[in-house]
Amino acid sequence: MLAGAAITLLTRMQNGTDDDVARIVAAVAIAFVIVGTGLLHSVLDTLVVFVAVHAGEPGASLGAWLPWFGWVVLGNMVGGLLLTTLLRVVRSRERLMQWRHADT
Repeated sequence: MLAGAAITLLTRMQNGTDDDVARIVAAVAIAFVIVGTGLLHSVLDTLVVFVAVHAGEPGASLGAWLPWFGWVVLGNMVGGLLLTTLLRVVRSRERLMQWRHADT
């Protein structure tokens, strides 16, 4: 979830500026945060597992990957719904109330 939060932060920083240099700096900084602190993202981990399975690694199997993937789905749902969507709803509540009162 922390890597997802870092990627969400990167997306918001990049959407918040028109300066290409600032976007590149943000991307490199977040990459260093994710890799430097050992935060691994589920998509990258899945790619590593699939490569290991296709390379014939004895300890890697899709059967071992599937339960881990269940935890990944749960973590993505919690992160996406609570950390991202709920924070946006709370942040936009005032604007929504203004919009509703403007229609009446």
